[in-house]
Amino acid sequence: MPTLPDTRRGSALLAQLAAARANPGPAAVASITGLINGATMVAGAAAIGWSTDHLVLPALAGDAVSANTWWTSGGLVLGISAARWSTIFVRGLSTGRVQYRAQAETRRAVARRYLALDPAWHRRHSPGRLLAHAISDVDALWSPTQFAYFAFGMVFMLLLALTELFFRAPVLGLVGLVLIVLVFALNLTYQRLLAPRARDAQAARGVVGGVALESIEGGPVVRSLGLTDAEDARFAPGVHRLRAADLRMAAISAVFDPLLELLPTAAILVVLAVAAPRVQQGDLSVGDLVGVVYLLLTVAIPLNVISRFLSMLPMSGAGRERVQAVLDSGEVLRHGSRDLEQPSPMRVELRATGVTRGQRHLLRDADLTLEPGTVTVVLGAVGSGKTTLLDVAGGQIHPTAGTVLFDGVDVRELTAGVVPEAVAVVSQSPFLFAESLRDNLALDRPLADADLWAALRAAAADDIVRELPDGLDTVVGERGATLSGGQRQRICLARALVRQPRLLVLDDATSALDSRVEQQVLTSLAALVADGGPTILISTNRPGAVAIADRVVLVRAGRIAATGTPSSLMHVEEYRRIVTAYQSSVQDEEAAGGARTPVS
Repeated sequence: MPTLPDTRRGSALLAQLAAARANPGPAAVASITGLINGATMVAGAAAIGWSTDHLVLPALAGDAVSANTWWTSGGLVLGISAARWSTIFVRGLSTGRVQYRAQAETRRAVARRYLALDPAWHRRHSPGRLLAHAISDVDALWSPTQFAYFAFGMVFMLLLALTELFFRAPVLGLVGLVLIVLVFALNLTYQRLLAPRARDAQAARGVVGGVALESIEGGPVVRSLGLTDAEDARFAPGVHRLRAADLRMAAISAVFDPLLELLPTAAILVVLAVAAPRVQQGDLSVGDLVGVVYLLLTVAIPLNVISRFLSMLPMSGAGRERVQAVLDSGEVLRHGSRDLEQPSPMRVELRATGVTRGQRHLLRDADLTLEPGTVTVVLGAVGSGKTTLLDVAGGQIHPTAGTVLFDGVDVRELTAGVVPEAVAVVSQSPFLFAESLRDNLALDRPLADADLWAALRAAAADDIVRELPDGLDTVVGERGATLSGGQRQRICLARALVRQPRLLVLDDATSALDSRVEQQVLTSLAALVADGGPTILISTNRPGAVAIADRVVLVRAGRIAATGTPSSLMHVEEYRRIVTAYQSSVQDEEAAGGARTPVS
């Protein structure tokens, strides 16, 4: 399991060392150029001081200045400046490579963890929160890297600057040392006050991102139901909390940032007061004083850089905590080393299966067998446990009690790729990428058009694609927005069928279809099963699928209340009520002459 370095207590060096180990080449270049850049800043101050004594003052006094002095002075200043700006450019490029590679690797680790976590974990975390972890939290985690190598070089520069100041006059060195100590003391206090506020701001930012994503995805529903004001009211508290958290951070920065900016200027005033008499006494030259003042002005740059680096640590620590919480989550599906070799429709057995979340029993003592090449329909009220039963039977989650067998093999003993290869799941909420239909159907497989059209026909979706101007090459909008809900469901069903699964799990996957189109899809699936197709498990609130079912399962309060053939369950009142109510609604729809607007 990936473990991120701890940045909560200022140990950002560990984070930078981790990134450096992963990118040794760019990190070495950034470090070396940072050191050279720091040395050129001190050398620049010395060159300015030398030029003042040997060129500026003699020229102002009217003395003759040799051409060699002119060339030497100009060469020193221009050469050091060129070296300084060259190192800035190279260091920036190398630092960017280290930072962005670290961000990319962390995002890949988060994405891999998302894929490994079971559906129950994902149901408890909103998509907006997942996006915040993968984007803003990762950005915050590695944001100090952009200043890390700059700060490394600036620490070296401060050591050289202090040495230079003590060499010129011990009292000037003491002024510089006091300046540096004050800056770091202020920064330590700054970070201690800023850290909890940064964590609050990062958490609030994730909440706002989650609500914003929900509002965007549910835009059509919000507009059609006139819920704009209600959505604004739901969004406002999170925005206010984020603004308040940012203002608390800004209040701290408003106190400390000006102090950190003013300290170098105050140090220059002290130097002028202390050094001016020494210049008059001849203990210091004017060039020495100019060089010291220039050096202190230059010292303001590394102090600001180091301050900026340190000020990013609290936000980095907050990002690290949130990212590490994802990477540390243990709710993953465990795998074994066994495989499934039979290419035929799958046999699934649930033996005393149960699923518990905390103190809540989502599924209890479920015994169920899906015979190969059969259609099983699961009925029940909303919240009765149908989806949990399908998740367990489809190998999407592992039971907390009992066992699930695929062709006689416990699913926990199967290797990682077996279940995705053998089982296809279609949920109630269809998802399509903003790509062509061909890409959405084939995904990672190089499939022939004939295979795609066969799957579309099996899903009763071939007519949808034929009517589109570019056929399979038609690009659908974000999440398939250019298609209706029923069309998206049928395309997603075709995507599942094209993979030729041995077990097909449909979790209310025809909910957006009208009864006529739903029956077309179900009839097509029945023909597919009769022709040697997959074992099918269907969960639905609309029992139209009973017409093709070999077996019906009635779920109530997390338990299998009844199971049998459609006709044998007619004596069960709950089942009979569900079926007769559905049949009445279909008859009313037909009598109305299709007055109900199809959503297929």
